[in-house]
Amino acid sequence: MLVARSVDAVREAIPAYRDLRGPQLDEVENIARASLHRLLELWIDDGDIERDRPAFRAIGTARAADGRPLTDILRAYRVAADVFVRHVVDHHLDELEPADVADLSLLVLRTLDAVSEAIIDAYTAYRDRLTSDRGQAQAAFLDDLLAGRQNSSGAIADRSRQLDLVLAGRPRLLIVAATDPADSVSDDDLDTILRALGASPHTDQSDPAPRAHLCTRRGTRGILLLSGPVDRAVLDTVCAASDLRGCLMPGRPIADVAATYRLACDGLDTAPGHAFADRELLDDGDCQLLVLLTARATADTDAVVSSVLGPLRDPSNSHLLDGVRAFISTGTATAAAAELHVHPQTLRYRLRRARELTGRDPRHAWHRLALDTAIQLRQLDGALRTR
Repeated sequence: MLVARSVDAVREAIPAYRDLRGPQLDEVENIARASLHRLLELWIDDGDIERDRPAFRAIGTARAADGRPLTDILRAYRVAADVFVRHVVDHHLDELEPADVADLSLLVLRTLDAVSEAIIDAYTAYRDRLTSDRGQAQAAFLDDLLAGRQNSSGAIADRSRQLDLVLAGRPRLLIVAATDPADSVSDDDLDTILRALGASPHTDQSDPAPRAHLCTRRGTRGILLLSGPVDRAVLDTVCAASDLRGCLMPGRPIADVAATYRLACDGLDTAPGHAFADRELLDDGDCQLLVLLTARATADTDAVVSSVLGPLRDPSNSHLLDGVRAFISTGTATAAAAELHVHPQTLRYRLRRARELTGRDPRHAWHRLALDTAIQLRQLDGALRTR
C-alpha cells in the first residue's frame, strides 16, 4: 500500500511520470519498493547508504538514456520520501520517541543527498558521452522512439533540446530496404534520400543548425523520421534509382512512433511483390490491409477503410466511389459506365479523379484488392449499423 501511495504521489506531483505505462511504470514501482525498503533498513539498522551508490548511479545512467529530465527524477525521490515520513508519523508516532523521529528526519536528508549526488554524477556523465557524438546520439534517440522507450512528451521535448533537434509534433516515418534481400541500406542511401528532400545528410555533422530529422539503421533497413512536407513522388524516384523500396507512413504524434514503426514493419514483412508494381513505397493503407489479411491482433477494419479510401468517404465524392466500385465489380470502364448509366468517358474521368485522391489505380491488382476490401468493409459496417 505504501509503495502504491508513493507512486501515485509521484505521478500526481510530476507531469512527466503521468504518461508512463507498462514496463516503464513497473520499473518506477520496483524502484520505489526497493528504495523504501532500503530506507527502512537503514533506519532500523543504522546502516550506511554508501554501499548503495552503484545502484543509484545505474538508475541515473538509465534515466539519462530515457531522456527523463534530471529535475523530475530527483523530485520523485523527494516526493516518495515525504510519503514515507508522513506514513511513519501518521501511523506510528505513538510508538516512537522524539529522538527516533529526529533520527529518521536526519537519515532521510542524508539519504536524499547521497542518492541525488550519485544520480546527478551518472546522469551528467552519460549526457556528456551522448552529446560528444551528435550523430550517434540522435540515432540512439530514434532507436529509443522505435522501441517505445520514449513515450512521454515532456521527456521527448527535453531530449530533443539536449540533442539540438527541432522535430515536428507529427513526423512522418520512412522505412527503406534494398530490393535485393541480400543487400543492406547504406549511409550513402540515406544521405541521398535526405538530399533529395532538401535536408542535411545524416553523416555530415559539421552543420551547426538544429536538425528536423532523425536517422538510424536496423538490420538491413534504414529508418528516417521526417518533419515537414514530404514529396512522395520524389521519394519514389530516388528509391527506384537506388534499388530501394519501403514504406512511408503519415504524420502521427511523435509519442506513437513505436506503434507506427511496428505497423510499417508488419506491412513490409508481408507485402507481395506486386504491391510495388507501380511505386516503390507502401503507405498506411497498404500496411493496414496487410495486417488485416494476415490476421494480426492489431488489425482494425475502420483503419483499413479510412486509410485506403481517404477522401472517397466524403459524401461529395460518392460518385467517384461508385465509379470505382462499379469498375471493380464489372472489370471494364465500359461495363461500369453501363451499370451506372453514364458515358464511358465520364467513368474514366471518375477513375482518374479517384486515383488522384487516393494514389490507387484499380487497374493494378494490388490496388484493386485494397479498394475492393475497403469498399466491402464499409458496406458491411453500414449494413450492421442499420440493423
